[in-house]
Parts: sequence; C-alpha cells; structure tokens
Amino acid sequence: MLVIAHRGASAYAKENTLKAFDLAFKLGASWLETDIQRSKDGVLVLYHDYNLKNGKKIKDSTFEYLKKFDIPTLVDLLKITPKNFTLNLEIKNDDNIYPGIEKQILEELKKAKNIAKEQILISSFAVDSLQKIHSLDKQINIGILTRNFELKTPLSLKAKSVNISVKRVTKKIVETCHKNGLKVLVYTVNDLQIYQKLKKWKVDGIFSDNPVLSSSNFFSLGGTL
Repeated sequence: MLVIAHRGASAYAKENTLKAFDLAFKLGASWLETDIQRSKDGVLVLYHDYNLKNGKKIKDSTFEYLKKFDIPTLVDLLKITPKNFTLNLEIKNDDNIYPGIEKQILEELKKAKNIAKEQILISSFAVDSLQKIHSLDKQINIGILTRNFELKTPLSLKAKSVNISVKRVTKKIVETCHKNGLKVLVYTVNDLQIYQKLKKWKVDGIFSDNPVLSSSNFFSLGGTL
C-alpha cells in the first residue's frame, strides 16, 4: 500500500513548504500530495486554505506578499522533485475562483524536465476543474476527491483513483471501486491500526502526515501521531 506524504512530511515540518517536501523525499515516501492555488499576480502557489491565518485571501495576495509566509510555488516543487517520484496535485478551485488554472498547471508540468506525465495525479473536489483537465489532456491521471461516493463521475472522467476520507471509506466502497478499475486513496491516516485495517481492505494508498507510518520504528522519529 502506498504511503503518500500529505502536504509533505507535515508531522515533522510546516505543511506545504519546501522543507516538508524535501523531508518527505528523504524519509522514503511513495508519493507526495500538495494543494495548488494562484496568487493575485498569477503565480501558482502551494497552500491548502483559501485564506491565510491573518484572514487575507490567497487569490487577493501577490506572490511577493505570500513569500513572507514560506509559501512555495509549483515551479519550486517541480525543481526539487526526484526523478521517478509521483506527485498528487490537488487543485483548490471551488466556485471556479481561479479561471483558467487548469491550463496553467498543465503548461507548467510540460516545462518540467524531470517529471514525466505518468508521475502526476491531478485531483480536486471541483469536478468542473477535473473535466477541464480531462478535455485539455486525456492522458493525464485524474483522482476525484469525493465526500459522497458514487461511480458515475469518476467513470465519466476515466479517473485513475477515488480519493476519499478515512471517515467515509468502507470496505464495500473499496470493493466497488476495484471492480470498476478505480484505485482507492484514503486521507488522512496517522494511526498505525487504521493503516493496518485499510491494508487488509486492499486500499491502494493512504495520505499521511507521517511518510514512514508503516515503518516499524516510526515512533522514534518524533511527533505525536
């Protein structure tokens, strides 16, 4: 079962930062997951919430301002990503607040010299964004984030995976996905017992703040999991 570093090695470093990403690589994560938004001046940045902790919106902030909060860009991540490492890029685009972001992301990925297309999984809760990605590049891997599981949408998008909360996943959902050729990726798993249960269910991967969750000595690395 894959262990996907959730926003980097966020149990040990500030989430969605180059430090957290680099640590995830070094700790031996299978994949890395991060969130993509866009600054006021058009820079693709990696940050989860739509607002900073001070309340200012990402979309209304220049990149020069966002840099003060240790927020990296997609280009920054692509530059340090090792070869043969897979990235799950989540587009944050509820209500289409970032028009055209899908095309911009694909253009940046094409420029990346060390990342092959098959090493990318683009996911989102925004089905419109995934539809646009699919229309622009039918070969790119798509993972649909879902709060209410149903088959019609992932099958229509020819999705690679269904990404679902650990609070909502069931063994039946896993079996249904597998019968229909869909991988199941579960977020966010920081408990070893839950990890072992999902492994028995044959879940394909988990998102974890701790990239070495499955290691026998993971408690020795610090943090409170």
